[in-house]
Amino acid sequence: MFKLNRRKQLSLSLSLGMALSLIAGFSSSAVAQTRTDEQGYQSNEKDPLYGDAPAGLNPLDLMHRAQQLNGPSAAEFNQQSQVQINNSVSDFKRLQQQKILEQQQSTPTTEPVEAVETVE
Repeated sequence: MFKLNRRKQLSLSLSLGMALSLIAGFSSSAVAQTRTDEQGYQSNEKDPLYGDAPAGLNPLDLMHRAQQLNGPSAAEFNQQSQVQINNSVSDFKRLQQQKILEQQQSTPTTEPVEAVETVE
């Protein structure tokens, strides 16, 4: 009976020790994560997207607005792309046929030569 109680005490103390170490580990990492200035960055860190840009200046937003104002719509872009692809295919086929014709014209048509045997 003494051994049974001793085992229970040992397993209880090990479980309690593991639980306390986990709690202490989580609380220390939580404290480290909450120690920042009011912008969410430490004093030596910069915003990875905007760097040192002043507040309200978002380069991604500026690019998006520029594209919306000057660029074609999605349907126009798709139509232009299809036209360019069709033109490129037509040009390729034309050049391919031209090269094939040039190769056929440049190869001389020679008559088969009869083999002559020399006897010594």
